Amino acid sequence: MLECIHPTYKAVDDQSVHILLPLAYDYQMEGLLHRCECFLISHNLPFLEKVWIADRYKLNRLLVLCLREMRPNSKVDLNGSRYYALSDRVKVLLLERLHGAAAPEEILEPPLDLEPYQRQSDVNFAAVRAKTGRLYYVNPYYMAAWSNVFEEKLCSTSSGVEEMFCPCTHEELKAFLMAIHPPQLRINETNIGPILMSACKMESPALLRKCASLLLSPHTQLSVFVRLSLLDRCFLHEMLPQCLQMVLRPENLIQMTQQTTYDCLSTRAKAAMMDRLGILLDNPGLQSHHCSRCKATNTCGAVTWMCPSCKTYSTDTNLVRNTNTNNVSTTTNTGYGANATTVDKTQQGYGTTSTMNTGYGNAGGTVGGFK
Repeated sequence: MLECIHPTYKAVDDQSVHILLPLAYDYQMEGLLHRCECFLISHNLPFLEKVWIADRYKLNRLLVLCLREMRPNSKVDLNGSRYYALSDRVKVLLLERLHGAAAPEEILEPPLDLEPYQRQSDVNFAAVRAKTGRLYYVNPYYMAAWSNVFEEKLCSTSSGVEEMFCPCTHEELKAFLMAIHPPQLRINETNIGPILMSACKMESPALLRKCASLLLSPHTQLSVFVRLSLLDRCFLHEMLPQCLQMVLRPENLIQMTQQTTYDCLSTRAKAAMMDRLGILLDNPGLQSHHCSRCKATNTCGAVTWMCPSCKTYSTDTNLVRNTNTNNVSTTTNTGYGANATTVDKTQQGYGTTSTMNTGYGNAGGTVGGFK
């Protein structure tokens, strides 16, 4: 538990979640409960197991999502120990949902505010002032645990700490305070900008790690260019190659250079984009395919299956099951002009057409017969 709540910020996993949940619930640690709930939402567990956990530890958001996943006439084990351990309230919700009732609306989380930090108290006794002038009262030792900037100021001050200045604007300082203090503001696509900037200016490795995990997640609803810009602005250049791995086609990188804020990127970020472009031009996307006819190995950018009878194209790879009766055609483009075309005679079954684009001209050249 200590490793999870301190700035080391150990991630919750399938082993520790069952240890952390009772501790966080008994000690009313809302921030840790929220982290466990987020993990359980994205983690695969038996349905009744999730419902029981949500009921036992009052995880209303998890409970609502579980009920929404249910469908009328769903098969639910009503003889297991988990079902008998549910509260009457949850049993009624399950019964109504099984009979077609609508799932309850999501219970909104209480809004976070900075009222505890706007007045001096025994816990928050030191003033911190943003560079725009706004003043908040914080615990300097807790701030020093999250920020290397505050740790250095605290260590260099021999007398008592009364007021400290931070290099953040008011909005950035506000985001930083809400992100590190319980119940810890949930970082999402709408607020990651000021939180990431404050984490960079305050030199907070733990908060930077939280923001980076969101930026590099494939499920985040942010464009690659926005992620790249945020990482570059916060000087997290070592994460640029990992971010650019989300770009799978060279033309997408070319489109990124046409963004209006492209000139705001650093030279290092632009160089990383060029490195990724070189990799994509050598290997546009799919695995290398060996042609049994010309004995050449080509890397294709897309695969399309073609019916030899009706000339219908499909991207469903399940259409082809027997490699002995299927013909495969590969279209490769390595330059800027059109090349000659050679097509195999089509036999019974579905043929395959795969395209490799390593240049920007029209595709040309066809070889076939690989498995």
